[in-house]
Amino acid sequence: MFALRMVSLLLNRPLGVEMGRDEYILLIVTGMLAVLSIFSPIGRPLWQRRTYIFIEIFCLLISQAFSLYGLDLFLYFVFVKSCFLLSRKDVIYTTVVSGIAWQICLMWQLTHASSVPVEELRAQFEEWLAVPRHLVILDTIVNSSVMYIAASLLVIILSLTVISERKSRQQAANLSKEVEALATDLERTRIARDIHDSLGHTLTALDVQLELAQTLRKEDPSHSLFALDHAKQLSSQSLQEVRRAISTMRGGHFNLSSAIDELVSQVEKTYSARTNPLKIETRLALPQLPLQVSQQLFLIVKEGLTNIQKHSQASAVKLWVEQTPEGIVLSLSDNGVGFSSSSHYQGFGLRGMRERAQLLGGRIAVHSTIGEGTVIQVTVPI
Repeated sequence: MFALRMVSLLLNRPLGVEMGRDEYILLIVTGMLAVLSIFSPIGRPLWQRRTYIFIEIFCLLISQAFSLYGLDLFLYFVFVKSCFLLSRKDVIYTTVVSGIAWQICLMWQLTHASSVPVEELRAQFEEWLAVPRHLVILDTIVNSSVMYIAASLLVIILSLTVISERKSRQQAANLSKEVEALATDLERTRIARDIHDSLGHTLTALDVQLELAQTLRKEDPSHSLFALDHAKQLSSQSLQEVRRAISTMRGGHFNLSSAIDELVSQVEKTYSARTNPLKIETRLALPQLPLQVSQQLFLIVKEGLTNIQKHSQASAVKLWVEQTPEGIVLSLSDNGVGFSSSSHYQGFGLRGMRERAQLLGGRIAVHSTIGEGTVIQVTVPI
């Protein structure tokens, strides 16, 4: 806009307006600033950003030293730009050095102006008085309007930026509270699911065996002792699960393959003294997995084996865990009684398995037919 103002003086030269050295310097400087304002070196190397700021300040120093027109407002615009382009330390240095150089140029310009002969100053003043009054008024109004618009935009934009930043901080604080509350709910759900999948079944079975031993201690002592032995195994299993959980949380080490092998051995040992023993065939081909994935897959397997023991009446189980192009695929099948796929089974066990698969970004598929067993397949991407 300043450049257009200078061009308007050139267009009105036949009317008596003559451009001097000051006007030409101002025209060149404002033209260079206009060109530099077309693009911004955000994202470019630091030396390019520093050079960009230096060129703009250098142009303004030239106008301050060699013309009577001060472009103080543009210097503040350059400082605003520097806040987005330079580090805080560079901004402080730029402001201090530019301020000192600005005052030196002003002192030089005033000293130089004072050496101009009085006759030349009088001639310049008389030339300015010869300018048509309507052009002086138009030039003054344009100059005032440009300064007003520039200063108003600077103040308004900076104020809106501060308000927007304050709103963003408030939104961030509110979002942080919501995330914290959601994380608390998710942690509660995870703890409840872990208790159900790890200790819930074992403690329930332990309570049943102790109650059975208490009932049979007088009528059938042999069966009572058998129930006590089974209860002892269950208590040891519960203690081992607690130790494994604590060790995993403290040390962060968890071997999924060995944990599954140990779990399978415990299940087979539980069924070894029964008339219908349970045979579990395993095939584990697992890569090194993150701790979260290993824990969730182990609990999925544990919940699946628990459901088989409680509901399937199966004698053979196949457990395969392997890596495929789709990710880690876990397949658990049995030859039990099965259930109707049309029925909506909403037990906590299957629901917990589904939630754990979704927690890992995977999916679970359940296929079952009455009298033919059940197949559960879990796919987890890695």
